[in-house]
Amino acid sequence: MSKPDFISWTQSHLGALYEAREDEVFANAFDTAFSPSCEVRVNHAPSTVDALRDSVSSRKVATRGVTLSWENVISTGDSPDEPSVVAGTLIITRSMMFLIRAAPAHRLTQINFSAKVERLEDVQVDENDDRRRITSLYLTSVDIVPPIHFATPHPVGQEE
Repeated sequence: MSKPDFISWTQSHLGALYEAREDEVFANAFDTAFSPSCEVRVNHAPSTVDALRDSVSSRKVATRGVTLSWENVISTGDSPDEPSVVAGTLIITRSMMFLIRAAPAHRLTQINFSAKVERLEDVQVDENDDRRRITSLYLTSVDIVPPIHFATPHPVGQEE
């Protein structure tokens, strides 16, 4: 079975983190995406893999569904055995369990990321018999609250 290219691999592994609903699925997705010694920077501040795990996991609370949108994703390499940097934008739309104006509330998160993906010998293979992991992740994340669209009142016609 051929290994997916770097962009597909990164999208499927990062996407699985945000789409996971159960804790066990999330933990497995996280472990198959990141090297235990991954260098992490969030909004240009040094962070840790554990802090990233907690941050992503905590955003699942009160979420009913998730939609992912990828934009401008590029890769510096195409050989699965050589390191590559994958960069792009991920827009996450979360439908919340509570309602605003009789519709589910939404929360948008825009993430600009740059991930160095390498093949590691000291990790277990994933479901595709692949040993690639993210060894360095730089991300800039912004939460956006979409506007609430109120119904426009219609003028009451005056009869003569």
